[in-house]
Amino acid sequence: MKNTLIFIIAITIAGGAGYGLQRYLTKQELQSKDLANPILGQIRPEFAMKDLDGKLRNIKEWDGKIVLLNFWATWCPPCLREMPYFVELQKTYGEQGFQIIGIAIDDEDAVRAFADEMDINYPIMAGELEAIELSKRYGNRVGGLPYSVLINRKGEITDTITGELHKIKAEEILKKVGLKF
Repeated sequence: MKNTLIFIIAITIAGGAGYGLQRYLTKQELQSKDLANPILGQIRPEFAMKDLDGKLRNIKEWDGKIVLLNFWATWCPPCLREMPYFVELQKTYGEQGFQIIGIAIDDEDAVRAFADEMDINYPIMAGELEAIELSKRYGNRVGGLPYSVLINRKGEITDTITGELHKIKAEEILKKVGLKF
């Protein structure tokens, strides 16, 4: 009985360590892949999708602005953690020509309920397969969420971020494209 208990504890510890190592290596892989993303420096791909009000929105409508295109889902905890900060960014820097656009890889009803609850102040579009394909066109090779793309005023992709976009990193990349903090 004692040997069985020791065996179960050892397996649990090994499994936990393996899981932790896998998460660490995956995070490192995602970060290193973003550094070498071939979409960087390219003109942003064109797309059109309906927003939550049913209005067809085309990315060209924001030409000349600094755009943060954010791919997210209601079931993604890191996505939900960055949303209040995005609302704050849009409110603070919108007058400087900054525009966040949310592309939800999710069911439209779930997205609508969440956007209403969070009082999102920027356009949100929802699509399942369409949004997944669009994120791939924007360089999301591994399918990670959240995934954000920064587009400068000339329409060039300057940065891609796989994973939660923290305040310090956001301010760093937004300063680089000309926002004044």
